[in-house]
Amino acid sequence: MNLPRRVFLDTNVVNFIVDHDAYIFEGEDEDIANLSSRDRADLEGLRLVFETGQRANWELVVSDTTYAELLATADENRRRVLLGLFQELWAYWRDCFGEDGTLCDTHARELARKLELGGVLSMFPDASDRELLAHAIAYECDAFCTRDRKTILQNVDRSPRLSLEIISPATWGRGLKR
Repeated sequence: MNLPRRVFLDTNVVNFIVDHDAYIFEGEDEDIANLSSRDRADLEGLRLVFETGQRANWELVVSDTTYAELLATADENRRRVLLGLFQELWAYWRDCFGEDGTLCDTHARELARKLELGGVLSMFPDASDRELLAHAIAYECDAFCTRDRKTILQNVDRSPRLSLEIISPATWGRGLKR
């Protein structure tokens, strides 16, 4: 895996970051022994990504679809925290996006719509997943980071050659250790 520079964060990654923010950002002890080995690997991967990110200049990407999914969170307190993280990510992405003259929101929406209509992402059963992946491609991301093993990660081998890699946080973190 080549280290990605611009990475789209799936909504489930944003949720996972909120669930474990003290461990990821502050290194605070957390009882991770009760987590599955996959969750622990993703947690360690994100901790390393954000620790390295201070020097790596990642461009972390979210979209209006991410916002809509987070807005649907039933618990008001959780929704508030999720939207707070989204706003930070969105503001950072907009700063990066503004510096890149090759991209614009209109182009991204049109390309995402064409990818959807063309069935390029049809092996992914969830419409929202396809929309997020289309946005990642339209925003010229190097990678799409997801924890969705059921509908995205298990279908990667069936997908056509995409212009981005689909990775888990654990995979991203392992790439940093090389």
